[in-house]
Amino acid sequence: MNINPDILKNSPVFAGIESQEIRLMLDAIPYHEQKFAKGDILAMQDEPCNRLIILTKGFVKAEMSDASGKVVKVEDIYAPNPLAILFLFGPNNRFPVEVTAREEVEALVIPQKSVLKMLQMNERLLLNFLNISAVYASMLSKKLHLMSFRTIRQKLSMYLLDLSKPDKKVVELDRTQIALAEYFGVSRPSLARELSNMQDEGLIEINRKHITILQRNKLVQMITF
Repeated sequence: MNINPDILKNSPVFAGIESQEIRLMLDAIPYHEQKFAKGDILAMQDEPCNRLIILTKGFVKAEMSDASGKVVKVEDIYAPNPLAILFLFGPNNRFPVEVTAREEVEALVIPQKSVLKMLQMNERLLLNFLNISAVYASMLSKKLHLMSFRTIRQKLSMYLLDLSKPDKKVVELDRTQIALAEYFGVSRPSLARELSNMQDEGLIEINRKHITILQRNKLVQMITF
């Protein structure tokens, strides 16, 4: 395959690397491009993570299921971002989520050994890889912390406090209520009801996507074990 390196320049994996350098790296390794229809699975949860997948078109959803069969949406991932880069190497490197195409998707698929060779070829690529891994590790830590809470109110408190700062009372939601309910693994009516209850109790004030935190200390107490 002869993928256009100009497309990959926009990916955080190849940030700061010129098209010619990207072309040279790709010419030195085996890789392939793959197309997925809406609903196709790009990766199964717990299957070996033996390849780097970089989206070049479209977007996917990442979901995680537990032993009881409960499914929790982790995030939507849009081109030109990579998938599960944090889990590509290691003694038990497996995909932590199931990845499904939300629309027609195209992706660059690079075998693990090829990724290692590229990292040895280009220092900037190695730095990008480490930076992305650090960001994903932080996101995963927050998600696991959020999932440890049992109640919707605890999840909301953690979410709102994470969006805010000590000197900032008003926060803007970065997700719709539907997306936020999926993120929490709850129904939208349940989420809306809890938001309304928290407002009635004077904990927060809701103005569409903007929420004013009225009693920060009480929100903190809800997430303190």
